[in-house]
Amino acid sequence: MSDDVLRLPFDQYQRYRMVADVLDRLRGDGPLRVLDVGGRTALLRRFVDDRVTLVDMEPSDVTENMVLGDGARLPFQDNAFDAVCAFDTLEHVPPGAREAFVTECARVAGGWCILAGPYAEPGVARGEELLQKFLKDKLNTVHRYLDEHGEHGLPERALVTKWFEQSGASVTSVGHGNLYRWLFMMSVELFLDEDPALRDFAGDVFAYYNEMLYASDAAEPVYRHVVVATMPGREAPNLAGLAGENSETALRDPMVPIAMMTTEVAVFDRERARLGKVVHDLEAIIADRDERLTEHEVERDELKDGLDEHRAVLAARDVDIERYLARIAEQQARLDWFPVKVLVKLRKLLSGSSDA
Repeated sequence: MSDDVLRLPFDQYQRYRMVADVLDRLRGDGPLRVLDVGGRTALLRRFVDDRVTLVDMEPSDVTENMVLGDGARLPFQDNAFDAVCAFDTLEHVPPGAREAFVTECARVAGGWCILAGPYAEPGVARGEELLQKFLKDKLNTVHRYLDEHGEHGLPERALVTKWFEQSGASVTSVGHGNLYRWLFMMSVELFLDEDPALRDFAGDVFAYYNEMLYASDAAEPVYRHVVVATMPGREAPNLAGLAGENSETALRDPMVPIAMMTTEVAVFDRERARLGKVVHDLEAIIADRDERLTEHEVERDELKDGLDEHRAVLAARDVDIERYLARIAEQQARLDWFPVKVLVKLRKLLSGSSDA
């Protein structure tokens, strides 16, 4: 398994790995024609080399062999695919449409239908409620998909079996994902995802689970079941050993590093809370400084406006002064000219000029 697949969130890896292992037991010499219902993420293609077609009610960035359609009204012919799969999808289908969803999957499947997800098993709903409480109390958030589980109610595995059998299929199922581990690991996963500083580290945690813990994660009670329906004329897969070992040692020992890691994460969380208070206080100081700065800027602008007004008054006065100076200069010129004219006339009179 490639490193990038091993670093997928453990819950995603768990469901896709289980179905990929089932497909391995169905595959003959060549690739299978597989339909992934609700598969707009195309994650199944990272686990198998089969020809995977995707159908979903919502578009995505994936366009290759991607069809927009409703799982309760699949836009394909009868027996169009060797295998039809759905991953944690049926619980998001409104209860009134679930029978049509299952029947449609059976109709377009020429060989097998594989529906993986949580079913209404004892403790599963309670586990989801506890996870929602953790998210609300610790992270102050609500998980959209878990909310849908509560709104619709988890599907009944017995009903899904009945609907498949009405289509002529034989049905078997296998459980995986110990419920207590699932609740613990989901809390860790969502906690790590909440903080950008921990998201890279989360990949290391997932890789450890996926490589070291996945194979020992089948102890009852389980969170998820894989329901496999075999169509008439096809051979049912042998699911023996598919879920891996579930001895007490296999369950306990590989969890020790995870438990140690969570202790360190708890220390990190405590320090983050302390630092958060320091940051909060610092932000309050900065906000107060910004408020005071804004007040000073307002005062500065008011003073600037007053100064501009005084400058305008002074400029107007300068214009008036220039006008007064011009008038004085004009009067002075007249005064300078008047005595000269009088002296000229006096000289003419004294000289006896007849022009006088």
